[in-house]
Amino acid sequence: MLRKATTKTGAFAAHDLKLSALVTALLAKVPAARRIGPLIVDETAGGPYAESAYGQEWRIVARAAGVPDAVWNMDARAGAITEAEDAGADLDAIRSSAAHAQLARTLHYSRGAVGKSHAVATLQAAYRKAGTGAEQA
Repeated sequence: MLRKATTKTGAFAAHDLKLSALVTALLAKVPAARRIGPLIVDETAGGPYAESAYGQEWRIVARAAGVPDAVWNMDARAGAITEAEDAGADLDAIRSSAAHAQLARTLHYSRGAVGKSHAVATLQAAYRKAGTGAEQA
């Protein structure tokens, strides 16, 4: 379990890392004796990155990997929130998982979840097929 106070508000987020295939695959590469403390370490400082330093280092690696400057590290957070919404997760559960105090902040991160529009369209089609909807033009 990973429990972390968020940088902006100090609210706690908790995540079961065993549920993330990518995280478990990466952790398997770390010897068990070294799986204590921060997951991401600033090699220069020997500890967690300072607040702005991680983003700067991430951009260097992202550019080397060909990631456009328009893509930011925080886009991963927005992607996870959008994916959860597409998967049908309850918005309040997503809000809590993201450690947002307000649902409006969670909705700000959601990038046009396709899952919801798909679910709505599916319900509308079933409603029309059942003949309970307004007459078709």
